[in-house]
Amino acid sequence: MTASGGSGGSAPGAVAQPGGIRPGLMAALGFVGMAGSVSTDLYLPAFPGIAADFGVSATAVQFTLTAFLIGAACGQLLIGAMSDAVGRRRTLLIALTAFAVCGYVAALSPTFGMLVAVRALQGFAGAAGAVLARAVISDLADRDAALRGFSALWAMTALGPAIASPLGALLATAGGWRAALTGLAVVATAMLISSALLIPESLPAERRHPLSFAPLARNVGGLVRVPAYVALTLAFAAGYASLMVYISSSSFIVQGVFGAGPGGYALTFTYSSLVIMAGAWASGRAATRLGALRVLRGAQALAVLAASVAAGLALTGVLGFVSYLVLVGCFALGCGGILSCASALALGRAPHARGAASALLGFTQFALGAAASPLGGLMGAGSAVPATVAMSVLATTGLVAGVTFRRSGE
Repeated sequence: MTASGGSGGSAPGAVAQPGGIRPGLMAALGFVGMAGSVSTDLYLPAFPGIAADFGVSATAVQFTLTAFLIGAACGQLLIGAMSDAVGRRRTLLIALTAFAVCGYVAALSPTFGMLVAVRALQGFAGAAGAVLARAVISDLADRDAALRGFSALWAMTALGPAIASPLGALLATAGGWRAALTGLAVVATAMLISSALLIPESLPAERRHPLSFAPLARNVGGLVRVPAYVALTLAFAAGYASLMVYISSSSFIVQGVFGAGPGGYALTFTYSSLVIMAGAWASGRAATRLGALRVLRGAQALAVLAASVAAGLALTGVLGFVSYLVLVGCFALGCGGILSCASALALGRAPHARGAASALLGFTQFALGAAASPLGGLMGAGSAVPATVAMSVLATTGLVAGVTFRRSGE
């Protein structure tokens, strides 16, 4: 990812000038943008160990993920607004420090209740990675460079699960769930160090807003009155929620429905993560030639078609492992394009409050994702019907939101 300009070469403590995103800065933004995906996927293989150590059910352990997503939703909203007031860099460094500390505390949690509480706090702090990475790109890049930047950001974010899941399995096997959460804390520390070294301030003082409830309410209120921003945010959040349904149900489907072992599941999860990454990367390149809205519409149509065919096959009892993999690949490719294009288009409609816009985008993303993630297990671990139907409905909802944006004439 390259673009002209001085943003990547600015000293970390200086205010970078708009113009482009250099590779070193883009790599750092992509790394911290992984905070949410790494935090959810790295410790998934440790779920059985958590349940066994604390004597709780598998459903209770799932609440550690729900708590993280709820914390992330709240963090997205408040951290973005804070960055509009005090700057991106300072906010990012404070939040990533808390994110890393929570990781070490979580690994040492003596009770299950404390683990859930700390995970919620970690979700709140970790939200800074995604929301501020998006805000920095919006601050520094023009329209075409921002599209490429968002595609690169989502490509690297999608790479997070592909790395985190096998790493978590290795750590959990070697040292149990506490080792997996310690590994997450080490990754968070590395994010903090890279941010301190490579990410400069991107919001000059004259463009900042006072940190108080009134400006936050005005910014959010103003954003929800922009039809294009609302429609694109819903398209983005619905695409993410459909992806969360897939992620949260994938282990049950691959192992419970198709009878694959943990190794087979790890391979299918890595495969889908890499396809999401490819979709995000390709959509950014295509958007500069075809237009972001056209690429978004194509990505949404692909996701809807793949999920709907999977739901139809599951309902009729003929969904096989091979067809599932093919359809999941098409669905993941579409989701990569949706997340890349919809986020760039949405933030492009909020040039005067990009921190709040990125925060509201992330809040909607994680709130809808938290609500949707349990849907895949409504009929237990032996059926793919709830997950595929929910994926289809949510993807279709995002497509409808995209049509609404198109009709707004913007």
